[in-house]
Amino acid sequence: MTGRRSSSGRLRGTGRRITASSGYRGALGSARHVWHAPLPLVVVPMALVLLAVIVFGASRSANGRPAPVEVTTSGTPTPSPSRTPPPPPGPVEPVADVNQVEGIESRYGVRVGLAVAGVAPVGQRLTATWTAGSLTSGPTWGTLDVPIALAVLDLDRMPSNLTYLLTKSISESSLSSDEALYTFLGGADDAAQAVDKVFQEFGDPVTTVATSTDRQGVPPFTQTDWTVASQSEFAGQLWCSSGDWYVTSRMRHVDDEHSYGFGGVVGSYIKTSEGTTADGSVVARQMAIIPTSTGERVGVSLVVTAPPDRTGAAREAADAVAGQVYFTARGFEAGHC
Repeated sequence: MTGRRSSSGRLRGTGRRITASSGYRGALGSARHVWHAPLPLVVVPMALVLLAVIVFGASRSANGRPAPVEVTTSGTPTPSPSRTPPPPPGPVEPVADVNQVEGIESRYGVRVGLAVAGVAPVGQRLTATWTAGSLTSGPTWGTLDVPIALAVLDLDRMPSNLTYLLTKSISESSLSSDEALYTFLGGADDAAQAVDKVFQEFGDPVTTVATSTDRQGVPPFTQTDWTVASQSEFAGQLWCSSGDWYVTSRMRHVDDEHSYGFGGVVGSYIKTSEGTTADGSVVARQMAIIPTSTGERVGVSLVVTAPPDRTGAAREAADAVAGQVYFTARGFEAGHC
């Protein structure tokens, strides 16, 4: 009975076949010649091979690649120019139809100040602010109640009827509620400083609350000069301030009397206020956060002045301006929270 051969038996059989081959016998004969050759004939070739290996290895870097060739030049070497990183991109320049706003002024016999700004985190600007019209500023009137309300939210102790005051002040444009909120901030100077701090947090170190006025029966803070550019930027940043949503939400539902102008844009958040100048001219002021026809959310500010007893003309002009902004404002897509 024939059994399996062991592994050692297989190795021995393989060894016998190798030693019997002609190649093996030739290699063995060559080895005998080298072994019996004179010593100098063996040492010298070995030394030459070793030297060649050393030279070849020295000419290569640690990673196996040939070492770089060194180039020397006469004179003072010219330093490589430093690479200056490109400056960060500036605000994107938006586009709108200025001529249309000028036409509205002429058509309704009014003066207009308009500004549009992209939304941005509080204290930042991501797009340039677009302005149009013959006015650049004006008294805030009741639109100041929004930063007043934000200042009240910063207090350690807030009025127990805060919801009622915010609804009356912002949604219904009640000047008496504005005064109540403002008084809760302290005396005239303390209240003004509290609201100024809000302006500064929103990146506006210039606007300061008025603490006095020569107009009888008019609260001084309503005469604060607030440029339309700064107010539109404030509105755009307010959209991104989630901590102030308790105030912003009151701008969503405004009574019918004050929902003209940007209040006619679906999805708008607005604050409307009206007053008169010292000579009796009508002043309509709006701050709003609206979507445009392209879906971009923007902050806007509007002031319209009309001759005495022409409140209707001021409101119609505000409607026309709001329509132009909604349909023609472009370039605010870089704005984001």
